[in-house]
Amino acid sequence: MQLCKQDIVISDELVDKKTALTLVAGQLVQAGNTTDGYLKGMLAREAQISTYLGNGIAIPHGTPETRDAVLETGVKVMVFRHGVEWGEGNIARVVVGIAARSNEHLDILRQLTHALSDDSVPAEIENAETPADILEILTGKAASDTPALSTDGGEQAVFVIHNPHGLHARPSAVLVKTTRQFASEITVENLDADARAVDAKNLMRVVSVGAKNGHRLCFSAKGRDAKQALEAIGRAIDGGLGEITTLPATPPPRQAPEPKRSWLTRLFN
Repeated sequence: MQLCKQDIVISDELVDKKTALTLVAGQLVQAGNTTDGYLKGMLAREAQISTYLGNGIAIPHGTPETRDAVLETGVKVMVFRHGVEWGEGNIARVVVGIAARSNEHLDILRQLTHALSDDSVPAEIENAETPADILEILTGKAASDTPALSTDGGEQAVFVIHNPHGLHARPSAVLVKTTRQFASEITVENLDADARAVDAKNLMRVVSVGAKNGHRLCFSAKGRDAKQALEAIGRAIDGGLGEITTLPATPPPRQAPEPKRSWLTRLFN
């Protein structure tokens, strides 16, 4: 998928969150990406967990129950010049509506989060006059602009993502919530994509690694609770990060079960 200027709308309206979601959903319907029923899923998703990523960006999308309302995977970007109150004092200026049947949208989402994590972008977007200007800003910030974080020293572990649609907003938020419980510095690197190590406590950065089903993520932790942090991350990923994963069902225990391998030894599935 590639973002084009036809996917971008600039709005000067003063709107609340529900109206913004309705407008974005309307763009998806108009483009033939979804049916009208997809809005219900977007509202339900926000009730479960906020899709606000930080730095003025929100990425609303539906729930698994409303995936049948997706006719064709698509992404629509709405820029609200006056901002939209997204809850907890967060103001969203760029709202990326996502309708996905599988994980085709993750590449665009990765590109957008790389661009929008640049602190200069909000001001550039505010001064942009046309969708073409917005597109140039969003596509002009290369992933290589992201500062590289050191992964030397400390503890490391590699885990495989088994979420059917990769690390989209909800599982990413669960992962970040897990990492923020620990004092250690924690980074994550996608070993199966051309991406640098990023701060695992930053939601936008975690989304930007573009982790899909089957991708290997290398976590590095430095600090007094590094081992505990990696153990917790391993449990969270094995547990699906709040979702049902593609892991096969665990067979019933035998009379004399073999000792389980530690997650530290399971570098690759």
